[in-house]
Amino acid sequence: MKRFLGFLIITGIVLSFSTLLFAQETPFKEQLVYSLTSFNGSTFSKSFCPQSEETIYLIANENSVISPTKTIVYYWPITRRYMAGFSTLNEKISGKLEILQNGKVIATQEEQKYVLYYPKGYWSEKAVMYLNEEADAYHKKYKEAVDAFNQKLKEYYQAMEQYRESLNRFFEEVRRRREAGEEGPLNIPIPKEPKPPEFVGFYASDPAFGFVLNLPPGKYEIRLRRDDGTIFEGSEKKVVVFTSRRKGGVGYEIIPGNRWTKKENCDDPSWVIHAVGKNELYFNPYRQEEYNELYYNKLVDPQEIGRIERFKWVHVDPVEQVTLLFGRGKEILQTVERSPYFVKQIPGPELGYEIIPYDEELQKKGYQPTFESYKVSLSPNLPKTDYQVSVVTAGGSRPEEKSERTIRILKKENASYIYIAAFIPLLVGVVTILGRISKIEK
Repeated sequence: MKRFLGFLIITGIVLSFSTLLFAQETPFKEQLVYSLTSFNGSTFSKSFCPQSEETIYLIANENSVISPTKTIVYYWPITRRYMAGFSTLNEKISGKLEILQNGKVIATQEEQKYVLYYPKGYWSEKAVMYLNEEADAYHKKYKEAVDAFNQKLKEYYQAMEQYRESLNRFFEEVRRRREAGEEGPLNIPIPKEPKPPEFVGFYASDPAFGFVLNLPPGKYEIRLRRDDGTIFEGSEKKVVVFTSRRKGGVGYEIIPGNRWTKKENCDDPSWVIHAVGKNELYFNPYRQEEYNELYYNKLVDPQEIGRIERFKWVHVDPVEQVTLLFGRGKEILQTVERSPYFVKQIPGPELGYEIIPYDEELQKKGYQPTFESYKVSLSPNLPKTDYQVSVVTAGGSRPEEKSERTIRILKKENASYIYIAAFIPLLVGVVTILGRISKIEK
């Protein structure tokens, strides 16, 4: 037994030393990479493609931007990924981008100006790319809106200063007249507190430059040709342009009320939502499309992995102006409309939280809704059976296509058996290791 423990300790020390030595010897190299702003079906994903990746993946018939950049690249063993030090070196490479197919140049592009425009704000699900003159127009629109907000904010601060002075005079007048013996209503006008201005509801990024690719499905190659006519070394890449396999149907993002930061998806109509005891589930429905898993993962991040034989659902657009139905069989138990909610922190050592409806009182205090959703309350008194959720359009009677999902309420008293089953492989492993140790000692 002692020999075995000693072996484990020595092995751990050797592995730790090897990892440290490898990290210290990690080379930092200047490298041409492609910075990517890729359309992902709903908005735009930002990533970069290092020299280690031979292929760039893009969605067909949509604008995406690639920008050749010289930067510092190094390998980070902990994450097993190449990292870029854009803050240290971020040198744009000039030239023209050649697009090839079957070895022949089919197009030559120059860089274009672009901005990303978010109609409902930077943190919303949707973004639109505008080019050249339109890019300037939308960026100007946003800057003018921000300048107007700043002016209103300045006026608000001045109004608040006057309000505080008026409020002090009000209380002083009340005190003076009460001390003078005046009784009954004083009929003194109460100063009205000014309302703060609302921030700009949309967002436009600063103008940037890059090569805009918008290609039909297929396989291509790209390369960067310098101004002197030569090809920039390391600029050759393969490009796979793909489209979705299926469209339509409704997928759900589900926010559990007991752990609101752990969002889960229920995309395939065959999937079942399991719930135990009292719970609150917040549903957000989305239109969705199905993409190849490998292609889509590498679209979002060229260093990501995936399986070429698998497909995944991707949320594309929020489903708006619908009603969510919760029921059992043909019986409708709850009819739910979309509502705003606020996550309130609970003071104390446990650092808990409470999800409450967003109301006028919170609005007056300057708080914004944390999220909006369709809330389904699962009572512990509900019979332990299967239920259904679906969405219907305003005034509609039939559920949206492929929007039905099953919610299965489990018996809490039987939940302990799940944990016992989970420990069986661990117990088998412990018994196996102990048996081998006993043989070694003999």
